[in-house]
Amino acid sequence: MGEALRTVQAAASATGENSYVLPPLPWQIAADRVEDCPTVDHHHSNLRIMVVPEYALRAVWDCYGALVRARDGDVEAAQLADLLSPYLRACDTDQDGLVTCLERVLAVLTLGIAAVRTLAEHLALQQGDAPEAVHAVNEVLTEWRKAGVAP
Repeated sequence: MGEALRTVQAAASATGENSYVLPPLPWQIAADRVEDCPTVDHHHSNLRIMVVPEYALRAVWDCYGALVRARDGDVEAAQLADLLSPYLRACDTDQDGLVTCLERVLAVLTLGIAAVRTLAEHLALQQGDAPEAVHAVNEVLTEWRKAGVAP
């Protein structure tokens, strides 16, 4: 996912315009945030606190919107779709797969249930094994499963 966003960022930087729906900076910021979420091992010992500034979350949402437009055939996003097509074929996916992947990242970054705050408090205090923290992890994983993020 991060590579796809970096590909768009590089192309947008090279053209010096908004040929890819957005300027280069949101693509770069979104790629940075996505690459900060690499784990697929959903065990409580692998979870970590990640504070995402509002501008970074907005950049991820903006890139998501641009990718949805490209997937849906928006004329103004045609260059974006054309740019990503060879990359996505090489990764054995398509525009819909890319959008779905970013939806999962957004589900992780924007989960705003009480369990997240409980878990963050315990992790900040290095009490990740406390019963309340373990219960919070289970609640978070349940929500992620509902969103298709965790197995």
